[in-house]
Amino acid sequence: MVTVAGLIRTVVIVKNPFAILALRLRKKPVKVTFSNGAVFQITWPQFRSLRDNYELVKKYNLQQISEDIFKITTDSYQLVGSRVMMYTIDEMEAGSYGYDYRGKVVLDIGGFEGDSAAFFWSRGAKKIVIYEPMLEHHRFIDENISLNKINAEVHAEGIGSKDGEITVVYDHADNCFGLETRGSQNKMIIKIKDVTKVIAESGADVAKIDCEGAEISLIDVPKDTLRKLEYVMVETHTPQIRRQLIEKFKNSGFVVTQNGNEDKDKEISIISFKRVDTEVINQ
Repeated sequence: MVTVAGLIRTVVIVKNPFAILALRLRKKPVKVTFSNGAVFQITWPQFRSLRDNYELVKKYNLQQISEDIFKITTDSYQLVGSRVMMYTIDEMEAGSYGYDYRGKVVLDIGGFEGDSAAFFWSRGAKKIVIYEPMLEHHRFIDENISLNKINAEVHAEGIGSKDGEITVVYDHADNCFGLETRGSQNKMIIKIKDVTKVIAESGADVAKIDCEGAEISLIDVPKDTLRKLEYVMVETHTPQIRRQLIEKFKNSGFVVTQNGNEDKDKEISIISFKRVDTEVINQ
């Protein structure tokens, strides 16, 4: 269904709006030229996504490489991958992962297509240790590491309470992999590594953990191992996990510096924890 608001927005931001009529009727990719000069050969769902996020299309100089693969350019780095990266990068650039990364080793659990690695690297990190269990994302991770000359160590694993393998049911192999599963017939076996080992072996100063529910495994990490990290950013996916992790980190000598949904009962939020010096804890 086409809304009046959607129709008006289309006319305003598209140079050839009649192509959109053909796009709706043919249900095949059509060449669409946006008012900023960007040209895409896209389907109707792709067009709606780009139209509704046109400010990001302009902001990040989005360029189409093929079908659903795009090049994204910021002031500090370039990325190749799915258009979903446009949204994840904008969240990071807006401050969701705000911290001083200069000279730090960053543990990036849930590396997706290498977008967060490029972000941390652009902020002065000296090394990024990436864990990403989806093998199809690794071609983009490798390309983006090369494109931005990132010092990175890459692992094709997820995290859990112990080493092993799990079967994940998923709808789409995107940044919500394993989170949206209703009615899905897609299944994948992924490798899992004990998160305690991951933290201990990484030598990381900072950790970003975004792993669609597996963040609950942090509950089993010994306090001494957790305190190897000075700063931790965790995306939680249920209110219960959020409450459990806040308690775990506070009991391990961390303070909450960011809690996106502190007063809300929403499913997903990003929480940041900063380690408190031992001397302060004992006072």
